[in-house]
Amino acid sequence: MRLILGFVLAFAIGAVCRLVRIPSPAPNALLGSLLVVAMSVGYIAAGRVLARSIHSFPVSAHAAQSSINGAKSCR
Repeated sequence: MRLILGFVLAFAIGAVCRLVRIPSPAPNALLGSLLVVAMSVGYIAAGRVLARSIHSFPVSAHAAQSSINGAKSCR
């Protein structure tokens, strides 16, 4: 969803720049375009890696409470 929203926002900014007749803030060279693509792919990849790392170590409330109760019973 964020990817689609990003594309819509990019096209909207480009359209407004064209209508107002100001230079587009986007790069006009192939290298600049590849930089934008690389940044977008990096953003998406980092979001997936972070989402995966959050779900790989779930700590339930029951497990946390058990460890607290276990520590109390050792005294």
